[in-house]
Amino acid sequence: MDTCNRARRDARLDVLQSASGAVLALFLCIHLFLVASILLGEQTMYHVVKAMELGFLSADGLHGYPWVVSLIGLGVGALIALHAFIALRKFPQNGRQWRRLGHQLDTQAHGDTRLWVWQVATGFALFLLLPVHLWTMILQPEAIDPWRSGERVRDLGMIWVYAPLLLVADLHAMIGLYRLALKWFGPQPARRTLLRRLKTGFSLAFIGLGALSLLALWRVAPPDGSILYLTQSTMERPR
Repeated sequence: MDTCNRARRDARLDVLQSASGAVLALFLCIHLFLVASILLGEQTMYHVVKAMELGFLSADGLHGYPWVVSLIGLGVGALIALHAFIALRKFPQNGRQWRRLGHQLDTQAHGDTRLWVWQVATGFALFLLLPVHLWTMILQPEAIDPWRSGERVRDLGMIWVYAPLLLVADLHAMIGLYRLALKWFGPQPARRTLLRRLKTGFSLAFIGLGALSLLALWRVAPPDGSILYLTQSTMERPR
């Protein structure tokens, strides 16, 4: 009876891990596209930010509600914590299990096993890098706009957080979606080959998009590091 209950519990956790991972990967893709609005201009990204803050519901239709971004950050953080907690049960739990994994990698060059190891490694990296990004979303939502974001990237040194975060988050998400598709739709050789190509293509595309966005934010940062201001009718830099 205990074995049956444990099997049902593990099955439910597997579904929950898959669902939470898929939702987080989708959020990452949407997030990258939203940030990439900077490539269409500073005003475009500004209006995207205000739309995320539900600015269209404010009296003047311009000033948003930054606390909405804080709520999104809290929700994403909670989902990440849930996903990580469930995933930890599949990690090697002691030195012997890690040694067995190392031996398997040395003697059986199976690509999907190596991808799983990469996903574990990027998961640990996300544990270190992601809280810094979520901290801004949750506690400083009003500081999210093209210019102050650019200021963080260039003048506050956050490029050294955002660049590796972009890389590891994209790799973790794309490997996860690849493994998820194999798990739920079958590992037929033709499908595996197609999914590998899609994984690589989407990874390169999203990393490239994110890198261009970071460069654009670097470019729009205030030249003197000053705080930018906005008026209700127009956006201008202080002279």
